[in-house]
Amino acid sequence: MVLDVCICTHNPRRDIFAIVLRAIANQTLAKNAYKVWVIDNCSNPALTEADLLPLKNAGVDYKIVVEPQLGNLHARRRAIEETSGELLVFVDDDNELTHTYLETAVNIANDNPSLGCFGGKLLLAPTLSCPSWIMPLLPYLAVRDYGDGIITNLSNSWGEWEPPTAGAGVRRQVLKRYLERLNEIPEALKLGRRGRSGLLSCEDSLMMRGAFDLGLECSYQPSLVLLHHLNPNRFKLPYLIKLMYSYGRSHVILERTLGHSFPSVSLKEAGKIMIENIKTRDIKNVVHLIGLLAWDLGYFREVRRTPEASVSFSQAVAR
Repeated sequence: MVLDVCICTHNPRRDIFAIVLRAIANQTLAKNAYKVWVIDNCSNPALTEADLLPLKNAGVDYKIVVEPQLGNLHARRRAIEETSGELLVFVDDDNELTHTYLETAVNIANDNPSLGCFGGKLLLAPTLSCPSWIMPLLPYLAVRDYGDGIITNLSNSWGEWEPPTAGAGVRRQVLKRYLERLNEIPEALKLGRRGRSGLLSCEDSLMMRGAFDLGLECSYQPSLVLLHHLNPNRFKLPYLIKLMYSYGRSHVILERTLGHSFPSVSLKEAGKIMIENIKTRDIKNVVHLIGLLAWDLGYFREVRRTPEASVSFSQAVAR
C-alpha cells in the first residue's frame, strides 16, 4: 500500500512543529513506505528546508507545497490533489504520533477493506495543564478518548465512529468524493478554519461522510494514539465562546451541503428551545453551559439566515 502523510500548516509554532516532524521521522514503518507532504498555507515566514531537517536527517522522503489560499479546507484539498497514494494520513501541525502510528494505520486499512476512513485517540499532551472547568469542551478542541473498544458504523450522521481529520486515515476513493462535493456545492467552501480568527469547521465531517456515499464505514480505532499539543491560548473563555458559536453555524452549513434542510424558527421559538435544552442536557459546569448556549446561538443564526433550508434542532444537537 502506498501511504501519503500530509501536514497542513499555517504559522506553526516551530518548537511544536519539530516535535511533530521527529515523531513522523521515528515511525516503525519502513522509511521507503511513506512520503510526507507539508502544505504550507500562507505561513509568514514561509517554511523552508531547514524547518524539515528531522525528516531529511532520518531519510524520509518529503515535499513542501505552498497553498496560497488561506484555510484548512483549501490546504487539505491541495494535499489531496498533490498526492496519489491509496491511503492518506492527515497530521495537524501540533499532532505528535506515537511511534507505531503509521504502521498500525496501514495494517488497519489492509485488514479492513470496508473502512473508508478511521481515526483513533487524540490525547492532550502530558506537558499541558488545563483548568478542570474546560474538560467538557475538550472534544471541540480535538481531544477525544472513547475507550479501548473499536466503534464502526456505516452512517450519514455524526457519531463516535467518525474521525476528525487530525490523525485520520482516509482512502483515495473517499478523498475523490470529497473533491467532487467541493466542486459541486460552492456553499461547502465556507467550511473550515481560516488562520487564527476564522473558526468555522466541519470540513472534516464533509470529507468523512463521503464514505457513506460509497458504502464504506467510518471507524474509531483505539490502537491509533496521538498527542495533541494544543496552544494554551485555546483554553481561554473568549476563544471557546467564539469557537462554539462557530461550531453551531458550521453544523447548519454542513447539513445543507449534505442536502438536508431546516425548518424556519422564530426568535421566540429559538429561545424556548434553548431554555428547554438547558433542562435536558448533561451540563457539567457554568463554562460548559455558556459554550452550549454559544453553539445554539450560532446554529439559530445560520438557520434564520437561510430559512428555506428538515433537520430538527434535537437531531442537530445530538452531535
